[in-house]
Amino acid sequence: MKCELRIFGQRHVAVDVQALCDHLDMLVGTAVAEVIVNQHEFRLGKEDAARIRQERPQASLRELVDSLIRAECLSGVGMVKVRIPENSVGPVDLDISNPCVKRTAGPYRSIVFSYWCGVFTCLLGKEFKAEYVAYDRDRDLLKCRMVPG
Repeated sequence: MKCELRIFGQRHVAVDVQALCDHLDMLVGTAVAEVIVNQHEFRLGKEDAARIRQERPQASLRELVDSLIRAECLSGVGMVKVRIPENSVGPVDLDISNPCVKRTAGPYRSIVFSYWCGVFTCLLGKEFKAEYVAYDRDRDLLKCRMVPG
């Protein structure tokens, strides 16, 4: 109604993520672009997780994650599926169908997975990082394993 895109009460703007990553990669190089995007997205993931946890203190881990998954779908990242181990100690597997980026290195990797590393760092109380990032072209599936570390 007011021409705003709001997710968890925060105003967003639609941006061509692929073009942004391409430009950052060209501007400062792959490694530096990955660090810049990682720092930004990791912080956003932690902040969103903390905000939703504060709003819903009685919610289970799964309920909180499902809320964040719905928001990711609305934001255009792709269709997210998360597998959390029963004991919440081991690695977390994340799959994104129809991902907004299809590359697995540099800022492209960070734009989708660093957010979730921030989320799980907040929700599980230990820092997570993305490993084993892969793209399956036939299934149009971007996946990674997030490990404490």
